[in-house]
Amino acid sequence: MEQTGYLDLHSHILPGVDDGSKDWEMTMQMLEMVYEQGIRHIVATPHNYPGAGKQDNGTICKLVKETNERAKQIADDLEVLGGNEVLYRQGITEEIADGHILTLADSRYLLVEFYPSELYGEVYQGLRQLIEAGYWPVVAHMERVQSLFEEEDNLREVIKLGALIQVNSRSLLGGLFDRRSARLRKFMEKGMVHFLGSDCHNPTGRPPVMKDCVEKLYKKLPESCLNRVLYDNQERFLQKKYI
Repeated sequence: MEQTGYLDLHSHILPGVDDGSKDWEMTMQMLEMVYEQGIRHIVATPHNYPGAGKQDNGTICKLVKETNERAKQIADDLEVLGGNEVLYRQGITEEIADGHILTLADSRYLLVEFYPSELYGEVYQGLRQLIEAGYWPVVAHMERVQSLFEEEDNLREVIKLGALIQVNSRSLLGGLFDRRSARLRKFMEKGMVHFLGSDCHNPTGRPPVMKDCVEKLYKKLPESCLNRVLYDNQERFLQKKYI
């Protein structure tokens, strides 16, 4: 039976740092929507791109802290955690060590984005390098990575390697004839999706959506499957344990 208390692993809710929230007014509006959607833990994951200059993690961490403090004005049980959505490139582990990339909630989890057309060999080798370095990579919005979404064997192989999979909640909202949503639901039923994220950027075009998605999923998928993704994995993540 569905509950509240969801984890949103992927968001762009910090003000003025990327193409997400523009200012504090927008951030507060998004936080109100986050709470209404049943989310109680949200990870702020601003984009981290190569060639864009070294990220000032001090500033990011201060913004996370202030956003979390402002979230408490909405509800005591609403928590904002820090992280990055990292576009994969060589040298990520060195950049983490040098303080230019944030892992998720100061853990070994790392949200990694790949180009949609990235060759599978590059995806596999990139994830393998991160795992061998001791990180737990989570592939951001897997449904955009063609070599994983279109090839179930590839997806299964990177999961066996130790990678984890995040899917955008909005991608699961499609109807009966939405091929992408139907395929993602099948992946969920097979245990091949580990986390959901809203990937919210603003209150209108890309708002935080979670409850709407969950309510629909409970009508289509086994309760045990959803409870694993929504609650069991969340608990392990918040305890900074591998799922």
